Amino acid sequence: MPEHTPAPYTPRSVYGYALFVGSNMLFLLYLVWAIVPENLLQEKFGLTYWPLKYWAVAIPIWALTATALFAFLIYPAINLLMTPDIDDIRTIRDKFSLNTADKVPGGIPPVSDIPITQICRQLYLRPDGKMKNA
Repeated sequence: MPEHTPAPYTPRSVYGYALFVGSNMLFLLYLVWAIVPENLLQEKFGLTYWPLKYWAVAIPIWALTATALFAFLIYPAINLLMTPDIDDIRTIRDKFSLNTADKVPGGIPPVSDIPITQICRQLYLRPDGKMKNA
């Protein structure tokens, strides 16, 4: 299954090279548009339609703002929406939880997860059943 590997097999290397060349060409075109004066582009090269120079500054600022908005607000919000609540049973038990197995008398108990109720009783209750801090 080469489509699920990070190895540089032929289609991936071709796509990578095409993206590399394409991104460099777009950056070069952007620099020409942003730096070379419009009258020089029109008179010498016959290129008559270019967007305003205002967009040469505005587009990168808009792109950086959109990236920052996504990275600092939207992406964490999506992750928080996918995370279960703190009192949800999925935060206590999941597919990797080990249930307590049968113990051999006098032997070492098998590896298992300690139930959360037992932990809470041990940490927060006295032997008489009352809260430790109350």
